[in-house]
Amino acid sequence: MFNNLPFSSGGGRKSTTVELTEITMKINELLPQFTDFIDQFNSLVLSTNINVITDTNGNMAIDVPSSMSENEAHKISKRIGIIDRLITTRGQEVNNLLQKGLEIESKLKEQNPNYTSQILDKVNEFKRLNASYRH
Repeated sequence: MFNNLPFSSGGGRKSTTVELTEITMKINELLPQFTDFIDQFNSLVLSTNINVITDTNGNMAIDVPSSMSENEAHKISKRIGIIDRLITTRGQEVNNLLQKGLEIESKLKEQNPNYTSQILDKVNEFKRLNASYRH
């Protein structure tokens, strides 16, 4: 009779520690994907000997070797664009989760000054990965 009702405790809100654990698990799921996309991007740039340039408006362009055919350049341009969008999307997802996690941890730190961050290592890893993805 009540099978379709969502179960909740504590007035319908998840506890902050449960929410933080879920955020951490999602970050742990997304960071390897983010890393893989960056690795694919960097590998493609190196293996095809192209230069990727971003103008002041944030538009990306590629400079290909003169020996590369127009068809091959077009394929690489499309592939680079797709990988770049995947990196951007994953990066935004991870960043949003990190921000939520830091907000929760700030509240936990107010309640317990001895609280040890679960998110700070992830923030540093994300910064390191972002630094490896420059064009």
